[in-house]
Amino acid sequence: MRRIVNARLVGGTAVRLLVSKDLSDKGIEVAMATFSGANIVNKIAALERFKKEKAEKIAAEDLFGNQILAEYSRLQREAGVAEPIPPAQWLIEITKRNRRLPNINTVVDCYNMVSAETYLSIGAHDLDRILGNVRFVTTQGGERYTPLGAKEKEKVNAGEYACMDDEKILCRLDLKQCEETKITKDTKRFMVYVQGNRHAPLDLLQHALEDVCHNITTFCGGTYEIVNEEIVP
Repeated sequence: MRRIVNARLVGGTAVRLLVSKDLSDKGIEVAMATFSGANIVNKIAALERFKKEKAEKIAAEDLFGNQILAEYSRLQREAGVAEPIPPAQWLIEITKRNRRLPNINTVVDCYNMVSAETYLSIGAHDLDRILGNVRFVTTQGGERYTPLGAKEKEKVNAGEYACMDDEKILCRLDLKQCEETKITKDTKRFMVYVQGNRHAPLDLLQHALEDVCHNITTFCGGTYEIVNEEIVP
């Protein structure tokens, strides 16, 4: 089930998707949906079979000269990453090497397939661990950030771009999310987003998001709502 809304009520507070104008001017746009009622487990046979079919096609992809991946890399270098590897490129290279897509859990696997197919950066976060609005902004250098799998906070440089809530970085650049909001089998509600660049405009992101939402509802159940992007100063 799908419904388009401007904001999703989470804990009594309306969550908005805000993208700063300076990032939008750089080509960074975002498509987002919120989910509830999905059943998240480690793996299921039907999804593993579907992943196997997709992996055969993904492993045959030629990444040479891909403009979407090249633009993600350019943005990351501009933000100070010495050797950028966009998430989709990493997924494709893993699939080429292992002849299969990685397994994290059923929700992450559902969006990783679409990321590898479309070359787009896609992420998801537990809504019950998000405070306030979801914002894509340029960092000031003092933001709170605990990388996925870490226990200690990591220093963030000024001039990077990040997905944040009102207290912390949810995903630094489009490379690594935070520990606090990772999707687990205990997650009840979550948001999933597709982050683009100049060679991946908003309509492409929206189509990819629909594919992600279809995968999740097919293999995990649940319902979702689209949250419209708002460009802010």
